[in-house]
This record gives sequence, structure tokens and C-alpha cells, in this order.
Amino acid sequence: MLVAHRGFRSPKGENRMVDFIQALKICKAVEFDIRLTKDKRIIIFHDHHLRRIGHENTTIRKITYQDLCNLEFFQKNKDYLPPLFIEDFIAKISDQYKMINVEVKPDRYSVQEFKQLKTALDILRSTTKAEIVVSSFSVNVLKWITTLDAKNFKKGYLFEKPSEINWDLIKKFDYVHPYVGTVLQKRNQVLFAKINLPMNIWTFKENITVDKVKKLYDSKMIHAYISDNPNLKIEDKESKSWN
Repeated sequence: MLVAHRGFRSPKGENRMVDFIQALKICKAVEFDIRLTKDKRIIIFHDHHLRRIGHENTTIRKITYQDLCNLEFFQKNKDYLPPLFIEDFIAKISDQYKMINVEVKPDRYSVQEFKQLKTALDILRSTTKAEIVVSSFSVNVLKWITTLDAKNFKKGYLFEKPSEINWDLIKKFDYVHPYVGTVLQKRNQVLFAKINLPMNIWTFKENITVDKVKKLYDSKMIHAYISDNPNLKIEDKESKSWN
């Protein structure tokens, strides 16, 4: 299937409600990132800091949601204000999806914060019939993900380099989420055969990359193409059933 990476990330924006709404016109699968603000509001935002989007030298963990809203950049660019996971995404559009990939960013979470994240995911589960995949790069978060109810959530193991793999942990996951550059290295065909999990591959930008991946791997090994490009041509039966 085709998955809208951060709502089809582009120079114009990413992880915004306007991006998610627009992406729904292309496909019914989305990937995005969640973090907690200083006052424990769950927002959809990729970076741990506000330098790239927000033009402020501070981090998400050090700013309250209200102070975030009051920043000059977001006051002038309303569409760029990070959506609230529950109040915006879940309440307004989660029921329109067939697949939702929630990436939990690798912050240092307390037991209470993990409970809060679980409550939010349960709310998401109650509002949509979509397949919900929860993923992360962080070993601590990955361990927490393995505690989620298998009936309600699928588990995605994110990694960029083979050296990052925890082989005991990855066995407990439903999907592997590898970097496309790693997938394209021929020597790693043996690696993915050993992992033996369906792949949700990130991040595609050009159609030629799809062709290269298909030459290396059986289509049964690929569950999703996580893409910045809304016009990515994956052309298979599964992709059509999810659009």
C-alpha cells in the first residue's frame, strides 16, 4: 500500500492537518510522529526542537502547548501549528483511514507518560476501523510497544542501520520498518530474509526507487511504501485496495 509520510511531506509543510486532509484524496494510509509538550499535551510533530519549524531555539519538551501556540511563527502561519493527536487528528479525521502508522519519537518517557500514550492510542482504536501500527526507533519505546494488545495494535520495528537491530526484541514485532537505502543494498537481502517480517519501507521519493526495490524483493515481503511522493506508482493489487 501507499502510505502518506507525514501527510506527504514537502517543502510546503508536513504533519499538519491540512496535509493529512489533502493526502486523504490520494490514499487512506498515513504515517506521522507524536511527542509530548512540557504540559503533557500529545502533538503531531517530527523534530524534538523548534529550530526548523517554528524558528525558535527550544525543544518540544521545554515548552507548553499554549506557549507553542503563542510563538510568532505559528501566529503568522496558523496551518503550521502542530495538531493535537486526540483533539485534532483523532476527533476530526481518524475514522477516514484504513491504515494509521503512529511513530512514537524517542524521548525519555516516564511510566505515567507511557500510560498517557496508551490511553490516547486506545481512544484512537475506538474511533477507527483502520489497522493501527505503532512504531519507534527507541529501544525503550519499542519495549513498551511490545506490551500493547495484539488484537488492537500492530507493532513496527524502525531502524536505519543493521547494527541498530536488537534481535531478541525484533522477534516480537509484526512489521519491520527499514530505511529504503538499507533495503537497496544487495548484501542486505540476507538480512531481511533472516528478519522474515513484512516491510513498511521509508521513505520513497521517486518511482525509480520502487522499481529497484521490486527487483530485489518478492512483493509478498513488502507491506507498505511510506512515501513523500503522492504520485508514487506502486501498481499492485494491495495498493489499489487501500486507496
